[in-house]
Amino acid sequence: MRPSASIEKPPVDAADFKAAMRVLAASVTVITSRRGDQLNGMMATAVCSVSTAPPQILAVVNRETTSHGLIADSGAFAVNILAAHQQDLAGRFARRLDQPFEGIAHGWGETGCPLLAEAVAVLECRLRERHHAGTHTIFVGEVIGVSCRGAEPLLYFDGAFRQLA
Repeated sequence: MRPSASIEKPPVDAADFKAAMRVLAASVTVITSRRGDQLNGMMATAVCSVSTAPPQILAVVNRETTSHGLIADSGAFAVNILAAHQQDLAGRFARRLDQPFEGIAHGWGETGCPLLAEAVAVLECRLRERHHAGTHTIFVGEVIGVSCRGAEPLLYFDGAFRQLA
C-alpha cells in the first residue's frame, strides 16, 4: 500500500464561513474589563463553559480591541449575559466608545470590573490561560463570582437579535 500524498486544500471562503456561523444561535454577552481608571465593555457571542471543577469559562476576544489589552494586562474580566430587553445595551457595546459606561447602570465586582445591572447572569473571572487563535485570543477565566436573576436571555441568530418564543 502506498502512502497517500497530502493534498493542500484552499482555505474556506470567508463569506461562506461567516454564513455558516450566522446560524449558530448564541446568548449575547458583554465582556467588561478594567485597568486602573480605564473601563471597557464589548459585545460578544463567543463565550462558553469550559469546566465545573474548577468553574471556568472562555471568552474569545479580537486582539485589536481595547478589551483585549485590558484583560491581558489586568488578568480579569466579567461576562454579563444580557436579558431580552437589553438589546439597546448590546448595540451600545458593539461600538467603540470613549466613555462606554456613561449613563449605564452598573456596579463593581471583586476584580474591579464593571458588572451590568439587570443582566440575566454575571460571571466574574480571574484570567488563568490564554491561547492565540488567528486574529483572536481565547481567554480562559476561573469564575470567582456568580450572580443570576430570573429573566429571559437576549439571543443572536442569523445577524439579528432574537428572543425565546
